[in-house]
Order: sequence, then C-alpha cells, then structure tokens
Amino acid sequence: MKLLDIDAFKLLEDHTYTLIHVLPKEHYQHSHIKGSINICVYEVSFLDEVKKLNLDTTSQIVLYGENENDLDARAASSKLYDAGFENVYVLEGGLGAYGHLYDLEGDGKEPNPDQLLSLKDRTYTLVDKSTLDWTGENANGKHFGKITLKSGVLEMKDALLSGEFILDMNTIKTLDLSTEEGADYLDAHLRSDDFFLTNIFPKAKYSFNNLTSVQTPYQTDINYILDGELTLRGISKQQNIHALISKIDDKLVLNTRVEIDRTHWNIIYGSTKYFKFLGMHKIFDRIYIEMRLEFSSI
Repeated sequence: MKLLDIDAFKLLEDHTYTLIHVLPKEHYQHSHIKGSINICVYEVSFLDEVKKLNLDTTSQIVLYGENENDLDARAASSKLYDAGFENVYVLEGGLGAYGHLYDLEGDGKEPNPDQLLSLKDRTYTLVDKSTLDWTGENANGKHFGKITLKSGVLEMKDALLSGEFILDMNTIKTLDLSTEEGADYLDAHLRSDDFFLTNIFPKAKYSFNNLTSVQTPYQTDINYILDGELTLRGISKQQNIHALISKIDDKLVLNTRVEIDRTHWNIIYGSTKYFKFLGMHKIFDRIYIEMRLEFSSI
C-alpha cells in the first residue's frame, strides 16, 4: 500500500489521477472531495465499477475513506493491486484528518458511522419475518426444523432492555425429512409427552428483564448478554442468551444461537442420564436453537 500525504496530493495535476471516495453513497452525499467519484468498496461490484472507468493498469488512482485508522481505503487498495493496477495510492488521514484542508462538496450533514449499537427508550414488537430454527442430534446424525413465534416485545427504558417472546410449540415442524421419510411421525413424537407435551403446554416463553452490554457493542458481533428465564413444559429455568442486536432504520434485529440441555426441563426421552439399554434410541441431551427476531418500533 502506498500512502499519499496531503502535500504530495496537492502537487498532483488534476488530469493525471482518478480520485475515488470508497465509502457508501450516503457518506459521499454528506461530504466528499471536489472532483472525486464514488465507488463503494463494500459493494461486490467494486472492481467491476472501477473497470468501467476504462483505466489502464498504470493509471494513477487515489483512494480515500474516513480516516487512517479505518480499513476502507486500504481494503480498496488491496483489491486494486490484486486486480493488476500498479499505481494505487491511499490518501493519508482521509476526510477525518484533513477534510478541512480539502475543497469539499456535499450537504454537510454528519454521517452516522453505524458501528456501535446505541438504543433509545422505545418499545418494539415482533414482526412476521422472525424465524426460529431447531436442531437435535443423535449418534447417527441430526434432524432440524422450525417453530413459529407467536408474539414478542422488547422495551428499552432508562437504559434497561427487557422483553419476552412466545413460541407456538404445536407448530414444531421437521424440515430435513419428507412425509414419506417420516416427517409427520417425528413431528407428532416431538409434540408428545416424550418431548414437549404440547396438548398441555402449547406455548414456550423466554423472558428477561436484565442484560449486560459488552464493553464495545459492535453491531456485527455479540453485543448483549440477556439474563432471562426459559419456560418449557411448565418448567422455568434460568437461561442466558448471548445476542447480536443490530439496528436497521427503526427496527431491531436480534440474532442468537442458543444451546440448551433439554433434560433441565424434564425432557429426558433417549437420555443416557436416565435410561439404560437405549441402543439406537439414544438422543443427545443438547438442543440448538437459532433465532433471527425482527422487531419494529411502536
């Protein structure tokens, strides 16, 4: 990677280089160096868009992003070098360090970095796009499927997040088997007293009123630990959830993958903790639940 400081940049003649703003169009609209074009490095079409400029591999290309600590312009530089471009430069400091020294254009609004999760007091309700997938395993392999979410709510108040979501256990469905392979039989077995006993306990619930934010709550990594209670078959047990919560406009999206020991909720069928001589009927105690819960603000 070649760095180009501001003094060297100002000595370049306009017609000898192509200046590319590598951040999304929203950032470009707020502020960009006069004469630059916008090709976002985050787009899979980045290289294709650069090639549309019909530059030869010896052309001078100057890239810039927000600041020298960010990887945006560096990533763009690496892509262009790998594509055969020889004279690629990264403008040292980017807009953040020297923006006041450049001739800038744009609406002047402060762009939202959209990096850390920040929640305001608000109530959110579950939307239909939410999904819950389950996986159960045994020595021969695994089965997987889905369960419908009946309702859910999140409330942020005075910097505390609380909420609950309710599952319709009668909707449990196996997806890895066809009807001919026994999907309906397995679904009925999962609803029976060997497993979730849905004729008596048709709903399951997870509720929480305490959570811990990680020190730096990035929106692309685990950022909250929910301290809550899972109720299955009428039995409530503490269950922590390591969640990744992100914001999309006025919506919240909660993603998590939870491992639970079903025997804590008296679901003991096929468990060698409780039965002997199981043979081919052994079923692993751990169940894996993967959720993507989407909430819209009220």
